Amino acid sequence: MKNTLIYSSLLAIALGLLGNCGEGSSDSSAAALAALGGGTSSVKVASASDLSIESADDYNDNQYGLITAATLRSWVNDWANNKPAGITGNLVIYQANKAGTDANKSLILPKTGVKVFVAVTGNNTALYSWKTFRETRYNGLISIPGGTATTGGNGLLSGASVDEWFQTYGVDPTKDLIVFASGNGDNYGSIGHQHYTLRYWGVAHQHLAILNGSIKGQFPEAELGNDTDESVPPLNGTFSVKQLKNVDNRILTLSIEDTIEVAKNNGHHSVKGLSSTVLISDNRTANNNNDISVYTSSAGWQEYNGGENTTGTTKSGGGAVAFEGHLKGAVFVPHYNLVDRSTLDNTYAYGASAAGTFNTLKFKSKADVKDIWDTYGTTGGPNSGAPAYEEGQTILQYCRTNTRTQTSGISTQLILGRPSVFLEDGWSIFGFLAGNFPSGNFNDDVTAGASSYPSVPVKFAADVQGAIESGARGSGLGAHYNTGVKKSTVDYFQINSSATTTKQAFVEDWNYKNQ
Repeated sequence: MKNTLIYSSLLAIALGLLGNCGEGSSDSSAAALAALGGGTSSVKVASASDLSIESADDYNDNQYGLITAATLRSWVNDWANNKPAGITGNLVIYQANKAGTDANKSLILPKTGVKVFVAVTGNNTALYSWKTFRETRYNGLISIPGGTATTGGNGLLSGASVDEWFQTYGVDPTKDLIVFASGNGDNYGSIGHQHYTLRYWGVAHQHLAILNGSIKGQFPEAELGNDTDESVPPLNGTFSVKQLKNVDNRILTLSIEDTIEVAKNNGHHSVKGLSSTVLISDNRTANNNNDISVYTSSAGWQEYNGGENTTGTTKSGGGAVAFEGHLKGAVFVPHYNLVDRSTLDNTYAYGASAAGTFNTLKFKSKADVKDIWDTYGTTGGPNSGAPAYEEGQTILQYCRTNTRTQTSGISTQLILGRPSVFLEDGWSIFGFLAGNFPSGNFNDDVTAGASSYPSVPVKFAADVQGAIESGARGSGLGAHYNTGVKKSTVDYFQINSSATTTKQAFVEDWNYKNQ
């Protein structure tokens, strides 16, 4: 069942959708998901369709999901009288960065009932992973690290880390409304992942929002504060995701084994919680052009086509993954084009720290977003002959590290109301799961003598399972194996040749919630 933002929050309260009560009625086929961690009949196990909401045609009418600067301004100016029905706590604005380059006029000015925090940069993310909303996780088959041992990882944020974020900032997501915003520039990859993370852990839609566009250009300096005005983290919060144990939204993240099942059968599968057929979307587009017509084999879908060494790993200096290509049947969707990147905005004059010509980077209209998904997804380039999206169909989205997918995910989940799930590991992890990697392509840069690519259990080897294509969609070509793949890189990701599951992190998360 698809929720829509045009329903009032009062109706949501009457239906029991707010606070700790989780989502609306979930697809009974999703109930089996709770068995991963011992879920009971009292748990609302969400299907993908339960977790999407459709925006109003005019974004100004949204009270959660994708909101406008006008809506946020009305809340900041008089939170007590203008806050949405059903919200009993604070407005918490979490900025990904500052509006300017220094301490001056860097954040929305806090007011009564309005807390404003700016994500801290420059910290050791291995110690402060909750500030980036990502960390190193292990799924039972392969680990999901970042660049080095001290820069954290790219996996889902664990329950303990989410709790640390709640408790550091004193946030209660069953009472407060949390708005993720960009001070300046395109930060949808970050703020989208923050929103996605809290949804995964069970926070209700009505308590989460993303600012459409940046703060810079939509808020004059008179409404901004300096660094010293930033709300002081109280460090005494008490909320824990354990209070959301009756909500199971883990379907948002699709495991490696379920992704393989969906892809090898061209979107047909038996995975619980998804629509009977799945549209697979590859969002690894080049971030350098807003003209769809110029996306060519040399500028935009090299990774999709399976070009040699086009997908780098998340390891610093790691080189390429084992194989290139795309999930079989995937359509190539240009996430970059969903945002208006051509309109320069000089509405407000800023001081030296934020001066200059810039773009507020707002999403295009709902109609334009729909047009991109419905037309470019089936015509041109590698998408020729692809089937059109079917109403209610789940979209499986992926890119390299589940960053670009957050822009496309906002467009489907929060604008169009199209159910979406994500390959959390991304191709930078998935591309190592080769069961037939050629021995001659393996470079032993660690030890002398013979060395071979680690054995990947057959059921998790995407190339062996026939889940990978290269070239245009429907080409019939399998994975393109890269040359010179480094043993040191492969070792870094710790492939478990005896693995029996790729859902270990999901089980750990469920067990944490139910301690």
